[in-house]
Amino acid sequence: MRLRRRNAVFLVVLSTFIGVSFFWTHREPPSNAPKYPPPHPYLHKSPPPNLIIPPKPAYGEVPPGWRPFRPPTSYLVKPFVVEPTLTQRLACVDQWVSRGEPCEFTERPQVDVVWTWVNGSEPVLDATRNRVVAAQSTTTARIPVRGSRTTHFREHGEMVNSMRSMRKSVPSSLVRKYILLTADVPADDTEELRLGSVPIWLDTSQQNDQLQVIHHSDVFRTPESSLPVSDSQGLAWRDRFVPSFNSLAIESQLPNIENLAPTMFYLNDDCFLLKPLSAGDFETPIYGPVFRIQMDLNVKSRPPGAPVRGDKEGEWPGLAFTNWLLDQRFGLRNRRYLSHVAKTLPAPIMREAAAVWAADIANTAEARFRGQRLQVNLMFLTTWYTIEKHRESLLYSFIMLRADADADGVLSRAERSTLIDGLDSGKIPVALRASSAHSVEQNLRRVGFEAPEQTEYTWFSSDGYPLIDTVQTNVKDSSAQHCTIDVKECFPSILSSSLDIFKRVAFEHPECGDCLIVHLISRSGKAGLDAFLPPMNAPSASAAQAPSLANTWQDATFFSGMGREYAVNLIQRYTYVIGNSPMGFLALRRGRDVLRLMDLSKSAAFFALNDDLQRELVTTEEQKLEAWYKHHWGGLRAWWEKN
Repeated sequence: MRLRRRNAVFLVVLSTFIGVSFFWTHREPPSNAPKYPPPHPYLHKSPPPNLIIPPKPAYGEVPPGWRPFRPPTSYLVKPFVVEPTLTQRLACVDQWVSRGEPCEFTERPQVDVVWTWVNGSEPVLDATRNRVVAAQSTTTARIPVRGSRTTHFREHGEMVNSMRSMRKSVPSSLVRKYILLTADVPADDTEELRLGSVPIWLDTSQQNDQLQVIHHSDVFRTPESSLPVSDSQGLAWRDRFVPSFNSLAIESQLPNIENLAPTMFYLNDDCFLLKPLSAGDFETPIYGPVFRIQMDLNVKSRPPGAPVRGDKEGEWPGLAFTNWLLDQRFGLRNRRYLSHVAKTLPAPIMREAAAVWAADIANTAEARFRGQRLQVNLMFLTTWYTIEKHRESLLYSFIMLRADADADGVLSRAERSTLIDGLDSGKIPVALRASSAHSVEQNLRRVGFEAPEQTEYTWFSSDGYPLIDTVQTNVKDSSAQHCTIDVKECFPSILSSSLDIFKRVAFEHPECGDCLIVHLISRSGKAGLDAFLPPMNAPSASAAQAPSLANTWQDATFFSGMGREYAVNLIQRYTYVIGNSPMGFLALRRGRDVLRLMDLSKSAAFFALNDDLQRELVTTEEQKLEAWYKHHWGGLRAWWEKN
């Protein structure tokens, strides 16, 4: 009897508590002001049902985690302007490209570090996303809008610790700007103000030019040709697609960040640096940007209209489509996956690639969630565009500027002999150049740069093209490699135009161009690319030509008689190095995955941590993640953090 009475009392108390709680949480908000719950710095929580989202009404109150700013007046893509890369600023370009002999570089270039961040754990932005999802859904839809699941947007303290990792691992003297690109929403019923998302721990009151916070409205742009006359400045276009909840769409707009340094280091908020780095880990004026590529993982092409297999919201559909775009411009081939860590990008080349595929970039920007349409992966596009343009420049320099000695566009019998000299055997041995950490350090010292701290340079653009297929001719000697070339197939006698032959070996039959590069690397000696270059007294045009912005090789333009200076500058513009660094990656798919975090990151210099859980982290998992943060950056508070 006593037990029943005790249970009855307990149920009464519990019912009263639930009733009061229900009334409190479901009461109508005051009609004269919106309610903005403070964002939790780590955990994702869905917004309460009484949240009023700007722009109706704003009432002058700025929610926590936001700031008012004036948006631009135009959302049109600016005309492409050729910018010099860091490598083109080298004073002794001919000496370096032809013979591999560096000279002092008097500038002290710096890196611009860029993060993209969509804080899905922020109530206003979460509610905005839910509203976009509702607008894209039909009343009968049972499947959520593709790309809208919360695992893409949750915040678990990644952003603050990613920025701390940069502060700890990279000397501040090497960084020109720390740039944070975040979402924004309307602030009122006019076009005068918008609200930009700002981390609640970020101190924006300091007048420090080294830290810059920009928003989607600052960078989202579309070609004027894609807009109706009624939207001459793209304002209606902005209202349809900003803010974006699609990482590929946001990344596609990075070329529109104004006044970028020649070297951009890009991180998602879940990318971390765990060891000291130097300029040699990013980019140098002789070796170019450092690309980290997983050479054993193929990226195949998928043309428009082909079925998408696997995870439609993942990165692979975008990679496959981007590789198809590259195929149309440079010839068909499988390319390789970029390592899933922070990436170095040459900003001038990124803008050039974005201009070549302007329509596809704009189409990507209009996908507010992942997996909704054909989307370009700008990181993959820029990296492989650089590599392919370097290959193209080598073949162009040799065939159209060197072999065509009189620059008349026609290969005479004597000029054809120069072209195929040494290829008659059909088997071309691979030149194995000896490059060591010592030679890299020595060359960088002569330039005035530090050797890389955490990167081994494994492939140099001066070694040719990294995807050339070779055949081992001697199983007992792994260094005895050759490629095979068919002179009649690659250089048919019916072709006399230097342009036709160049396009045939470079794009139509890329295996021909690959093997020709192997041959010319061997003829260039132990260093440099002299065999590719026209002589010093070669005919030279009076004015340099801008890069062709055609997106197919059939439509691209190439000019004869541009001379040696043009050739070496073109090759140096697209120079690069492939590096191998200690890297790690962990996708949190099950709660116990967080237990592997310490071990997987123990020896890594570059690390990425993806939240792909189908539920929220529980307390113990949050504690493990917090312990990992404290292990690496527990005693660090960067100057941009609030006290």
